[in-house]
Amino acid sequence: MFWSKKTKLPITAEDKEWIDFDLNWLRAEFGEDHFQEIRTVTPTIDFYDRAFTGIEEDAEFILEVTMELMDIRDVDIKLQLFSDQPIEMQDGSILSTPADINGKWKSASGTFEKNKKETIISLERGQLKNPISMISTISHELAHQILLGENRIEENDEFLTDLTAIFYGFGVFLGNSRFNFSTNTGGAGFGWEMNSQGYLPEQIIAYAMAWLSVERKENTEYKKFLNKSMLKYFNQSLDYLKSDKAK
Repeated sequence: MFWSKKTKLPITAEDKEWIDFDLNWLRAEFGEDHFQEIRTVTPTIDFYDRAFTGIEEDAEFILEVTMELMDIRDVDIKLQLFSDQPIEMQDGSILSTPADINGKWKSASGTFEKNKKETIISLERGQLKNPISMISTISHELAHQILLGENRIEENDEFLTDLTAIFYGFGVFLGNSRFNFSTNTGGAGFGWEMNSQGYLPEQIIAYAMAWLSVERKENTEYKKFLNKSMLKYFNQSLDYLKSDKAK
């Protein structure tokens, strides 16, 4: 006797509902023609043709290329670098950044700020050594510009922000470099921070990527670019979406 293998999603029905809703909202918001012309961005010279050496110009290059890939035009975005790493002084003392009351290190990978004068993306200097991390961070921060900077939404929505970066093809980067986001309400204007503790689970990122792959009929060789767990969840999602069960 033979049994047919059941296709099961790696996410809950509740998660599938809001992901589908948000992705369809983005699809309608930007139009079908634009939706179909977007492709998955990969860490190859096809998209980022540069030998990265860990210098500041690398970050400027990534910002410029990523803005083009995300169709962000007619806006001047300033890039700033900062460091959250402890500094050893000549006398042997350590100059550090603030920690919370539990002594945990407060470190942001990137921030987005928009005020009356300018729009600023700040990048933690340590990421200059990791182009994958830089691209993930910058694509997320630029998604804030698309949603809030272009007045598409009135209040910050981190789930939608992440999905916007994935919508524009950056799921490989977000999936392989998971980040956490927190609100920064100090000073004038608004801003959000990203740090390297994980926010959206790999399962959700992988499902969103699979959904987009099916709807756009992509042929990207995902196994070349996704880590082991991301590829597992992606294939599970893809099998489900292509099965009769999903119809």
